[in-house]
Amino acid sequence: MASSALGFALPTLRPPRPSVRRPVPPLLPSRPSVRPLPTAARYRLSSSESCPDIPPPDEEDATFGLAVSLFNGGDYHRCHDVLEEMWSAAEEPARTLLHGILQCAVGLHHLFNQNHRGAMMELGEGLCKLRKMDFESGPFFRFEKEVSHVLEFLYQTQMELAACTDDICLAMDGSERSYQLLGSFAAGQRLYNLDIGADNVPCITFCPSHHYASEKPTRVRVPTLHATEENLNACEYQF
Repeated sequence: MASSALGFALPTLRPPRPSVRRPVPPLLPSRPSVRPLPTAARYRLSSSESCPDIPPPDEEDATFGLAVSLFNGGDYHRCHDVLEEMWSAAEEPARTLLHGILQCAVGLHHLFNQNHRGAMMELGEGLCKLRKMDFESGPFFRFEKEVSHVLEFLYQTQMELAACTDDICLAMDGSERSYQLLGSFAAGQRLYNLDIGADNVPCITFCPSHHYASEKPTRVRVPTLHATEENLNACEYQF
């Protein structure tokens, strides 16, 4: 130790350690992961519209036409896989559109796996992305409207469940928080089933097995997408 002019011992000062900045990983968009639906939970509109047995997609065969076929056939898990391949390589504005459709597929997958909260959140986020595209007509506009009807249907039926519990004091104002709260009611219970209406249109039916269920089940049309690769490519020129 060194001495000062007054004779006091001075502590030895060590040189400061150089500051090291740790690299921050880039923020990547979240990719929702889904589990395959049980075979019995899938549906097909008709034998002519059913999806063939297609192996998991790779970058070469991940086409929008395939994604549409899988979505309309109710195979939301494989539809998610195809759209994810396309989304990861797409540029705006098609990237936002693909992400929105992908999240709608995940939301419907959650719905039929009794994950009501996950269904409402994914459908809500997917709908927001579809609305960002500001469609005024065409197949994507019709798809957006059908998804909106399903989300409103889930919200209203979840409110029906909430009204039969002690938690009705919670704010039911359509906010993100109320969607989360509503989605937690009857979690894990099969409340929504796939049904084919008299007009051969697939529907989502709300049919809880408890005493508070209405006598006549309420239903809403399952969203279908009637868009082509040309419709998708046309978005790049409109925005």
